[in-house]
Amino acid sequence: MALRPLRIAVLHYQPQGEPPDPVVAQVSAALQDAGHTPVGIAVDESITDLVRQVTRSRCDLVFNICETFAEDYRLEVNVAAVLELARVPFTGSATAGLLLAQDKILAKQLLQFHGVLTPRFATFDGSSFQTSGDLSFPLIVKPARSDASMGLGVEKDMEGLARRVRKIHEEYDDEALAEEFIEGREIYVGVLGDHAHPQVLPPVELDFGKKWSRKRMKIADREVKFAPEAPGSPRLVMPHDLSDELRGRIERAAVTAFRALKLRDYARIDFRVSKHTNEPYLLEVNPNPYLEAQCEVALGAREIGLSYPKLIQHIVEVAARRHGLGRGKPHAVPVEDSVETGP
Repeated sequence: MALRPLRIAVLHYQPQGEPPDPVVAQVSAALQDAGHTPVGIAVDESITDLVRQVTRSRCDLVFNICETFAEDYRLEVNVAAVLELARVPFTGSATAGLLLAQDKILAKQLLQFHGVLTPRFATFDGSSFQTSGDLSFPLIVKPARSDASMGLGVEKDMEGLARRVRKIHEEYDDEALAEEFIEGREIYVGVLGDHAHPQVLPPVELDFGKKWSRKRMKIADREVKFAPEAPGSPRLVMPHDLSDELRGRIERAAVTAFRALKLRDYARIDFRVSKHTNEPYLLEVNPNPYLEAQCEVALGAREIGLSYPKLIQHIVEVAARRHGLGRGKPHAVPVEDSVETGP
């Protein structure tokens, strides 16, 4: 039986004075194409406003693309917690999954327990440190709980490491995570579905290109992620030269991570394939990844014939099934509200 039309609130972060992210209109258009009624809900830093808007929307389901709150990426988990407390059905991972994946140190420890290969690492809480083994420079150093490569840097000696750890502690009020740099190819895989039947999408590669300076390390820092595209700049491509054996190992690691961290609906898992050993090292797990039409998850979905609108609809269907929505009598939608996509 097909999913009946739903009234779906598109919940997103919207700082005052800034234009909406393009993903808001893209998700809304995809929902409308599928016959649903999208209702835009923009939030900034008021929990009261969030609850009031969700209540007034009279939505059947919230499509949660809120990756931050009050200018703090660490608070995205609190948005999910509010929705859970209000017993509002929503897409994406719940509080538990967001918490586990957001804490990069805890996530690595869980992944190690489940036998997933990750770079060797050390943690620094401001007064002491713990290590998983002897580390070799260079090290990738970043806050334990952050997003979008905030605070990330490469350090090549102990002096630089100490300076970076101190900066993370002072500026981000967070522990620092230092990982060995894995020289090799950067691979992203999307995972769709639920705990019982996760589906791994074809891998997408960040191609640094031949023009990338040899003096610059190939890492996906904030400049790579957010700088305007230019000729010769890193770009996403579909790799077709990965062996079946390597792809199988990446897929198994991705599914293990998806399940171990209690994720659901969709996620993106980041890997580095070592240039020296061809081993896939899991770098990071993203439970609420960017869902723009040209993002890694969308590109992987397109490779198996899942267009962007179909990808969004698939996420809705998985969430609706979990919450027991979408079957039976259609929801009555007032005519004047039938095309609400703005905030």
